[in-house]
Amino acid sequence: MRIVVDRGLCIASGLCCGLAPDTLELDESGLLVVLDEQPNAEAVEDVRDAVRNCPVHALSLVED
Repeated sequence: MRIVVDRGLCIASGLCCGLAPDTLELDESGLLVVLDEQPNAEAVEDVRDAVRNCPVHALSLVED
């Protein structure tokens, strides 16, 4: 599974970072950074929550 960010949609609200802090963060410019594109089993549920709760649906999970 891989995390994909649609940068054209992302508004950098930071909600996803709060839900999956080990996987996602905002950089000093306010851009979303994916720390681990392929989260391990322990982080998957947090990442799923972040994807579900993105206010503009800029995050998705792709099965590899």
